[in-house]
Amino acid sequence: MKVQCKVGCKLPRLTLLATFIWFIFCIVAFSNAGSNILFALVAMPVVFIWSLIWLGRLIISLRNKGHDKAGIKHGLCYWLFEPIVIILPLILAQLGVFSIVRFALSEQALSNYAEQVRSGSVDIAFEFNHPSRRVGLYSVTFTDLLPDGTVRVLTSSHGLLDRAGFANSPRTPPSRRGEDSYKHIHQQWWYWYESW
Repeated sequence: MKVQCKVGCKLPRLTLLATFIWFIFCIVAFSNAGSNILFALVAMPVVFIWSLIWLGRLIISLRNKGHDKAGIKHGLCYWLFEPIVIILPLILAQLGVFSIVRFALSEQALSNYAEQVRSGSVDIAFEFNHPSRRVGLYSVTFTDLLPDGTVRVLTSSHGLLDRAGFANSPRTPPSRRGEDSYKHIHQQWWYWYESW
């Protein structure tokens, strides 16, 4: 079954479902503090295979229709839809749009959590053994309170061996430890990259 677009092209429901799933995958995979290499390893072959299938279908369609420009023009939105939907979420992820939106939706919960850690309401003595906690839209796997009052939380992996998360620091910037690095988000919030 096909769905009619406002501009007149018909898109198969399977295509719409695949693009919806792809968009959701990109939002979830590329909106955390770090860049998880496993998600990238899944995304690369998906993009490659999907692009080859699309290109094959386009070549077959052009071969069947000949070089009649009227025939190609009627299918323009159909043929541009998939490449745009494949590339657009990757561009948005690279620009950090998904990450910014996810952080903005979770900022209040993360701020409340940081205050609970500072006040002692959250017991961080057994942080290596605790199950992950849901804080906003993030799964916090580790929490750390530095002597200067900086609260650091890990939410994802970053690259092959490193991990990433957020730091809420009353001073600017947070104190560096070892090879850890920070990237400012806004106000007291920083991305935290923990080196292995």
